[in-house]
Amino acid sequence: MPRAMAAFSKQGVEAIAAPAPPQIVAPTDGIRRPVRILAARMGMSLTAAPALDCRAGCGACCIAPSITRPIPGMPNGKPAGVPCIQLMPDMRCAIFGQPSRPDFCGGLQPQQDMCGPDREHAVRWLTDLERATAPGH
Repeated sequence: MPRAMAAFSKQGVEAIAAPAPPQIVAPTDGIRRPVRILAARMGMSLTAAPALDCRAGCGACCIAPSITRPIPGMPNGKPAGVPCIQLMPDMRCAIFGQPSRPDFCGGLQPQQDMCGPDREHAVRWLTDLERATAPGH
């Protein structure tokens, strides 16, 4: 075997044998960190306050953002501004807590800055975030 090939092979073995440093991610972080980063780029703020309970009758997070992953009944995901097919008439999610619910949905948690004082604020905030993060923006 040529000397360069042997050195390359040895480096490859060493690289494979070296364990990767552990990454610690809090299970509740979900999509919150990327949302905070994107919000900061837009001049918005998300406080580090604990998540709120969902506002009854709101459903803003099931309408305003796009979802690129398949959803039961929406195999191509959901465009922004279109209500999710899983959004029930009382504005609750029909697949809440089920494995078929997209990770995006589970990671997007209500926060004071996002939800604001009313549903209209939440829809506007999420719509602004959607526009600011759209491809080509």
